[in-house]
Amino acid sequence: MVSAQEINKTMIDTSRDQEILIGDCNREGLKSDVFGGQFGLEYDLYTTDIEAVADLSLYNGDYNIIIVLGSWCSDSREQVPRFLRIIDELGLSGDIIRMIAVDRTKKPGELEEEPEVELNTERVPTFIFINEGIEIGRIIETPEETLELDMLNILREFFN
Repeated sequence: MVSAQEINKTMIDTSRDQEILIGDCNREGLKSDVFGGQFGLEYDLYTTDIEAVADLSLYNGDYNIIIVLGSWCSDSREQVPRFLRIIDELGLSGDIIRMIAVDRTKKPGELEEEPEVELNTERVPTFIFINEGIEIGRIIETPEETLELDMLNILREFFN
């Protein structure tokens, strides 16, 4: 488990002289000014697809998720709060999610604990779905349909 002191570390991105999150982070880090103050707005304004969320609830508890994000990235600032809104509406525990912030080269810095799968991140955010230590699918940068439907497609394909 990642220790509390290793959560929400920041560094200065020298290419833009901007403070960014690096390494393991949580919702508190996303609510900070480092994430651009956008978390609450995107979270509150996102309207989920009720039918897709109901279908997703059939798979509760069968997977973990690693979210690789950039606090400097507009897609991360938009998609990560929306994704967490879906997770909350599903009533899933925050324990199934690990969030890792990367710099502009897509490196997470030093992590206290290695991820259970290879990150191989080229674009952020990347949502990696894992079952028993094996990657079962990804949503990369922006969803093909919606976050809910892309999640549902990944879970249906693996579990059915």
